[in-house]
Amino acid sequence: MSSKKNKTQKKINKKKVFIALTICILVALIGGVSVLAYGVYKDTETFDAKKLLSSGASVMYDDQGQVLYTYGSEENGTRENITYEDLPQVLVDAVVAAEDSRFFEHNGFDLPRIAKAAMSNLVAGGIRGGGSTITQQLIKKAYFPNAEKTYTRKFSEIILAIQADKALSKEEILTLYLNKIYFGRSTRSIGISSASRYYFDKDVSELTLPEAAMLAGSLNSPYNYDPYYCLNNATERRNTILNLMVKHGYITQKECDDAKNVKVENMLCSSKITNSSVNAAYVDIVTDEVKKRTGLDPLKTQMNIYTYCNSETQALAAAIGNGEKYDYSDEDMRMGGAVQSSQDGRIVAVIGGRNYNFGNYNYATQKQQPGSSVKPFLDYGLAFENLDWSTGHSINDDDYYNGKFKNWDRQFHGLVTVENALENSWNIPAIKTFDEVQQKIGSDKIQEAMESIGISMNKENIGLASAIGGWSYGISPLEMAGAYATISNNGLYTESHTINYVEVVQTGETFNIDEEIQNNAKQSAYSKASAFMVRQVMLDYTKNGSGNYAYVSGIENVGAKTGTSNWASTAKNGMAGKSRDLWMSAYTSDYICSVWMGFGKEGIDKGKTTSQYKAYPGKVVQTLLNHLQSKGSQKSYPDQPDDVEQAAMVKGIYPYVSPSEGMSEDMIIQAWFKKGTAPAQSVDSDVFNLAGLSSFDVSLSGQSITFNFAPYNPENAVTDENANDATKTFGKVVYTVVVQDQNGQELHRENFSTSSGTLNYTVNQNVKVIGFYSYERAPERTSNQIEKDLSINLSTVNASLSCDSGQINDGATISSTSIQASISVQGQGHSVTIALYDQNGNVLSSVNHHSATFSNLSHGRSYSIKFLESNGSASVEKTIHFTVS
Repeated sequence: MSSKKNKTQKKINKKKVFIALTICILVALIGGVSVLAYGVYKDTETFDAKKLLSSGASVMYDDQGQVLYTYGSEENGTRENITYEDLPQVLVDAVVAAEDSRFFEHNGFDLPRIAKAAMSNLVAGGIRGGGSTITQQLIKKAYFPNAEKTYTRKFSEIILAIQADKALSKEEILTLYLNKIYFGRSTRSIGISSASRYYFDKDVSELTLPEAAMLAGSLNSPYNYDPYYCLNNATERRNTILNLMVKHGYITQKECDDAKNVKVENMLCSSKITNSSVNAAYVDIVTDEVKKRTGLDPLKTQMNIYTYCNSETQALAAAIGNGEKYDYSDEDMRMGGAVQSSQDGRIVAVIGGRNYNFGNYNYATQKQQPGSSVKPFLDYGLAFENLDWSTGHSINDDDYYNGKFKNWDRQFHGLVTVENALENSWNIPAIKTFDEVQQKIGSDKIQEAMESIGISMNKENIGLASAIGGWSYGISPLEMAGAYATISNNGLYTESHTINYVEVVQTGETFNIDEEIQNNAKQSAYSKASAFMVRQVMLDYTKNGSGNYAYVSGIENVGAKTGTSNWASTAKNGMAGKSRDLWMSAYTSDYICSVWMGFGKEGIDKGKTTSQYKAYPGKVVQTLLNHLQSKGSQKSYPDQPDDVEQAAMVKGIYPYVSPSEGMSEDMIIQAWFKKGTAPAQSVDSDVFNLAGLSSFDVSLSGQSITFNFAPYNPENAVTDENANDATKTFGKVVYTVVVQDQNGQELHRENFSTSSGTLNYTVNQNVKVIGFYSYERAPERTSNQIEKDLSINLSTVNASLSCDSGQINDGATISSTSIQASISVQGQGHSVTIALYDQNGNVLSSVNHHSATFSNLSHGRSYSIKFLESNGSASVEKTIHFTVS
């Protein structure tokens, strides 16, 4: 009984174990299926046919709408999407035969293919691939491009493929697939259109049977069947596809055999459409600008970018930069430049550097030391704006800050006009001007003014050296072109840019960049009047054609400025003080051209300087502007502003005064003024008349002249140049003494700040001495003049007579028959006579010279020598008697 009970218990226990195991297995299966189902659900819950669309490559166009550059990326390559109508039937047949023979029959997945692939995967112990239809491959490429091969992903592919098959036609699915898939190793072979051009340089609609079969064959393994790298593999795979096309009834055996006889290597003809490095520097700038202005990357988002690049000008700029159209003379020299339309900020060409390629160091955008290039707008432009200077203003070019600053020629030039100073690029007048501006408005306002024309000084230590381009960071050619564009355009600042507009292909969004920039153009810190005045000064001195301006003087209505920076005194390799950066910036009514030249790191490391190459940038600008001028002028400079006027002024006088009638032309300047600042008074106004001179006396002290004036009234006019309107204009009153000879020829002139003193002049004849009051800065303006005669008495003649034996005194007897006579003349312009007489008083010989030799004297005879000196009004003489033994 017990044994039976035990057996029954064992059966019950086995049944419980079986049930428990079954429940566990069911739970595990349900859990696994649930997880699988949930994963599939998450993958397929938001099917969107738009996600199957391929992003084509972004394309950049020039100003004529021609393709300038096509972007390439791992994702998009240089893809150009096509439609089903573009596909030749032979290509459709080849792809279907190669990849999915029942494509036009199944509903997105092919059960027999799936079952066959599943058996293979089970045998292999994991998913190894295979079995995917064209629709599934499209889904995988669009939804799971980087996903691991799992059953969840496989089920998701199938469900999404079915959804896609319901939402789209077979033709649409096949087109989407061919636009998206790789056909080889290169990003230029992504998508059927790009692949057709990459391998055969032809449109996809022109593909032949062997070409279509080769392309279809590459889909199984693009890396291993790229004929440029694996010709044999590609040929064998092409032939396999041809056989499949025969098997499925797409072609005959003869067509197959004929196609196989065409060698793959004979079909290849890589597209000649490449992204030329000629445009590389411009393209790099555009790409950066697209990212900045749209927040999108053209490598990741398909877009059409319409630029203002003029391909002809860009080709010339690149050829110059590469040394093809320009002789550098030094292998290490580098160049950067920018060409910009004058009135709208549109950049038409750039020079990125020598042999520039994509991603290189772009000298068009890199900051360099600007040197004197900044003087027109930083120094004089701000003076016109903030100090109300006229274009005829004069600055005294003299020692400044105890020799700290020097001109390039190491000389001072006295009173010079703004135009003189700019044309000759003298530093001291520019520094003085900047110093006065800085004291008036401060460094912050100067910085704001520069920012208003597109130049940043926020990292600069603004000081007097800034006036002549001594900057820490500098200015790029693009920035320099933008600054001069603003000046030439009456101070209206339009941001420099390369792009007209950008179209985002998939969303249809358009970024109207140029339209926005034109709408945001604004008046800079320079009024129309101030900018106009800078422009006029530059136009005037450039047409003179002096120095390096000779290169552009033949170009119509051109204004230009050179610039040179020097290495600091602490520079090594013997470069201290030598030329470092070279600039030429020039503008016409149509274009702005700014060019920098210097040495890259290689040349600097070798100790090279630009001292002997200062004409180079001018030659480059000349070439570019001549090319642009040949296109014909389209614009005129903006009109003269209403708040500026032209008037005559007296040179070197401030506040400004009008000239008087009959004044020397050398003293008169035609200048531009802001309205309200032109000369309000004539130089003949009574306020400028000097007080009358009542007395003036002179006397002779030895050979020096002492003088005594009646002191000028008011006395402070002599000591304070701001004493009244006259001295503010002409400077302090001075006491002027002029010495003339008896014929009125001026011998000496001297100004004094005291009413009495002694002239720095030695009197050696009778003279006229004239005294009057005059102005320090206007010496031609004088009071009445008082003239005094000053006669001098001649002393005894200083004469000597000698022979071989020595000095001959009066009454001496000598043995020599030859004597030498000389007289020391007491004054310039005196006449002298030396005469030889016999003992009867007859003249034997006479000379009008300060020395003479008399020979062949007779022994036993007596003679006399008479010396005579005359100053015209008085004379003195001396006689020496002697006998020859």
